[in-house]
Amino acid sequence: MAHYYIRLLGPETRDGRVAGPALLEVLRVLVDGARRVVRLRLEGRSTARGPAPAWLGQASDFTVVALREGSALIVLEADEIQDAAEALGQIPMFETVGADATGLSLLRESVEEAIEGRAESDLLDDGVLEVIEGWTRVFSHGVTEAEFGNATDTVTRITSGRLENVARLRKQTPPPQRVRVAGWLDLIRHSDRMFTLKLESGSTLRGVAEGVGAEKLAGLFGKKAVVSGMAVFRPSGRVLRIEADDVEPATDDFSLWSREPRPVLAEARTEALRKPQGPRSGLAAIVGAWPGDEPDRVVAAALKELS
Repeated sequence: MAHYYIRLLGPETRDGRVAGPALLEVLRVLVDGARRVVRLRLEGRSTARGPAPAWLGQASDFTVVALREGSALIVLEADEIQDAAEALGQIPMFETVGADATGLSLLRESVEEAIEGRAESDLLDDGVLEVIEGWTRVFSHGVTEAEFGNATDTVTRITSGRLENVARLRKQTPPPQRVRVAGWLDLIRHSDRMFTLKLESGSTLRGVAEGVGAEKLAGLFGKKAVVSGMAVFRPSGRVLRIEADDVEPATDDFSLWSREPRPVLAEARTEALRKPQGPRSGLAAIVGAWPGDEPDRVVAAALKELS
């Protein structure tokens, strides 16, 4: 059993008081956040279609022990993930977690990565960033700062200014895109079709192939294969995972496809298109430049020449 706390600071948190909506938003972030980070660390993705796996609640739940006076202190405790996971026969695959890790400890780590703006982090995907951004709703109820700490005095300070990094990471994350990647199927988990793909460069991509039959995957284990599906990217543009819809034996074009995909589409940034105008640029460079007394045949000839 591990202990944590959330301390809320601000004009509406004096004498241990906290607005009900603020407390609701804190608990929403903690509950959803703990579940998403646990799933990301054990499954390689924070959200997925369909019902959540049965083990997820036990592995990520926590208990509110007390609300203490002072600067609105919320005291929490949580069981260790591996105790819950082992009891259900689940073994972590993609991310080894410490023996004392809990859903709340993993959430605090992801929050720290997000508010520091770490675009290459393996502890973040859009689902995790979305729930961390929910702290902005807490700050709309008279809270100006939150401390997320544990019994070892490890503290993460969350402020509106630091949450701007979270919004920036979400904005710069490329949208998923279809890809085709070749490599060696290096590791497969039968229960949920999670796999790793080793490229010719030696680097490894991870993914999930829920729509691919277990026998088909097993037959390709340790062999060259071509994976087709959707690539999900980190904010940096590196691949976080591949959501495969087909896996086939590789052919002679193996080397052509054995490289990490890069995002083709990126969010259009209007600020990059906005150019300042001066006396000789933009509209000012056009106004008055055309005398306006040419006959129509001259204008038509000029337009024809330009077209």
